[in-house]
Parts: sequence; C-alpha cells; structure tokens
Amino acid sequence: MSGPVDVERVVHQIICDILGQTPDELGTEQPLAAHGWDSLASLEGLAVLESELGVTLDLRAFHAAHTVRQMADLVAGELTLKANTR
Repeated sequence: MSGPVDVERVVHQIICDILGQTPDELGTEQPLAAHGWDSLASLEGLAVLESELGVTLDLRAFHAAHTVRQMADLVAGELTLKANTR
C-alpha cells in the first residue's frame, strides 16, 4: 500500500463487507454501531483486518475505534510501526 488513503479505502471495504453495506451507505466518519456493528462483527473485523493487512492490532485500541476512519488510523499506525522496525 502506498499511503494512508489506500489504507482507509481497504479498511472501509473490509468493514462494508462485514456489515453487508456499500461504501456509499457507510461513510468513514459514521458510528459503526449505527450500522449493526456488534461484538461478533467486531471480532470478525479484527481477524480480517489483521489477516488481510498483516498487522497485529491492540484489542483495547481496536475496540476504542468507533468509525472506519479511526480503524484506518489505527491500522496505518501499525503499518508504519512495522515498516520502521524492519
């Protein structure tokens, strides 16, 4: 991935797939809970994001993210940390 915009796009699509919504239906700043994001969706989201993007996310930080943008920022931070430790 070449930058944060790409990370947000990928995270957005993953979350949309989990919730069964299109990117037009689920904005990046909308609270996920308003779209059916529950504990099962959260666990699936965590597993898919970690697997697809090759990161390990802090569980507390992940659960504190309530929007796609916040999740994308968390993933982007982990990708940056991972790239800087190589």
